[in-house]
Amino acid sequence: MPKRIRYILNSKFARFVLRLILSLGIIAIFAYYLYDNADKYLELLHISSKGVLILFLLSLTFPVLNGMQNTYLYRGLGVPEFSHWDSLLITAASTLANQLPIPGGIISRGYYLKQRYNLSYSKYTSSTVATFFWYLAVNGLVGIVVLFYWIVINKLAIPSILLIAFTAMVACMLVFWLPLDRIHMTRRIRHWAQQLLEGWTAIGHNPGLLFKLAILQVALVAILSLRYWMAFHMLSQDISLDQTLLFASISILTQLVSLAPGGLGVREAIVAAAASVLGFDTGVSIIAVGLDRLVVTVMIVLTGWLSIVILGKQISVTRDELT
Repeated sequence: MPKRIRYILNSKFARFVLRLILSLGIIAIFAYYLYDNADKYLELLHISSKGVLILFLLSLTFPVLNGMQNTYLYRGLGVPEFSHWDSLLITAASTLANQLPIPGGIISRGYYLKQRYNLSYSKYTSSTVATFFWYLAVNGLVGIVVLFYWIVINKLAIPSILLIAFTAMVACMLVFWLPLDRIHMTRRIRHWAQQLLEGWTAIGHNPGLLFKLAILQVALVAILSLRYWMAFHMLSQDISLDQTLLFASISILTQLVSLAPGGLGVREAIVAAAASVLGFDTGVSIIAVGLDRLVVTVMIVLTGWLSIVILGKQISVTRDELT
């Protein structure tokens, strides 16, 4: 392959175009599927203004709880003056950035923390990777609890694939104790693993911090399960809260395979796959998650743009104070 073509494909502009095309393609497929099955979903659909409002209000709790996680995390990393207000703004702004074709949520958050609080990029990046694995394990533990509840209380036969998936998520915690010096791996993977351990070193010695992050993560999973429960019921699906709790727990895997902005299509596919294992219609499950995404996107745009404006002014004030 000529160097010029390789350079174009590896450029940020090319990635922007590819992500944009992929997003538009997913939306087009989604719209065509709805059009082709309009009679089916019009018959199933039971939407009320009250239900949409509740769904919107539930989505508003996400930046608040995510913001609290970030507050505890960055204070634990040596930024005691980091406020809940700043954390809420950063969370809302970075969530909006993640919905754009140019990936910038994590980058913009790191830039703000560096400019305003002088938090080093290396400490920020490594702790972000480490906390993701912590959240992944917490979500896996929630899923395991639900499965054992079904086995012990409801006497249900559990699909082995779900037990394997959630056990693997919990096992992600083992990566923090891997003897990297004894394992053969490529330079890139070794660098990534060492960065993960650096982040774990920064937060792993603080059990109080890990406990707070875990409690908030469980709360986020519980609220997401309520959102899914409402979305499925808007499509006349007889679904229980423990089932949607399972879907919410596995939704975190979206962050591992985020091909399109905001994990568009990926979250729908992951939840639909889990739902199909439990006997739900795949198409209906995708539409239910898409319905939730539609309401949440309105919240993200409203809170995100407002947060970006406020954060921009705060950075300008900080620069003026330093000059």
